[in-house]
Amino acid sequence: MSSQGTAAAGDPKSENASPVEIGSPESYFSELRHMHNEEFLRQYNVNLARQVAMGSQLRLRFEQEAKVLRKSVAQKAAEDKSDGLSQELENMRARFLDLQVSNERLSQQVATLQQQVSGEEKLKAAFEEFKRHQDNRVEERCAEIEARLDALSIDFDEELYPHMLTAIAGRRWAFADVVSVGIAKGLSEGLRHGLEHGQAQLSLESIEAYDPEAKAKFVAALQALKDLKYPLVDQLEGLKDAPMDVIMAALYLESDTGDDAP
Repeated sequence: MSSQGTAAAGDPKSENASPVEIGSPESYFSELRHMHNEEFLRQYNVNLARQVAMGSQLRLRFEQEAKVLRKSVAQKAAEDKSDGLSQELENMRARFLDLQVSNERLSQQVATLQQQVSGEEKLKAAFEEFKRHQDNRVEERCAEIEARLDALSIDFDEELYPHMLTAIAGRRWAFADVVSVGIAKGLSEGLRHGLEHGQAQLSLESIEAYDPEAKAKFVAALQALKDLKYPLVDQLEGLKDAPMDVIMAALYLESDTGDDAP
């Protein structure tokens, strides 16, 4: 073994140093050639252990850095997600406030509509009550009118109708009597004038107002008076068993002035 190899073996620092750190490759291999087998194996094991330790440290460091990086990425993602959730929460709060305002407005509208419906129901109930009251009054009034009409119909059938027929018939015969009296009076005056003219020895032809066909006209007038018909009387006689409204319609006459009169 050379002095350099002895120094390297005896130096504690050289044991912790790698072959590259001890010297150049030529000196290192030269030193290895002069080492004993046991010393060579020991040095090789030391170097191998160092390499394994360095690899383990690098791997642990890499794993730690990767873990830290993953943790940082996860934390960043969590922060971003938290920010997104916070923004979404704020949006939901704003929407909730809007919904609360809309709900209050709808509640006010519902209350207003309920008041209107209640008022309309009260108005409808009052109108129904008024209508029922008016219907009762109309029914009572109609019943009174029907009772009065029935009473008038009974009075007309029992009292007025017979008196009316009697009055019409009486007027008919009174008119005939007046005509008969007038004719009789005319005949009496004619006879009186005839006697006066006879005493005066005057003929009837000498009188200007004398009508030789007066007798024939008198007979024709009497016959026409006998055959004279009163349509109203005949109509009333035919309607003696008819209802009152039919009889009242038959008695409807037109006035001389053109206006309708009952």
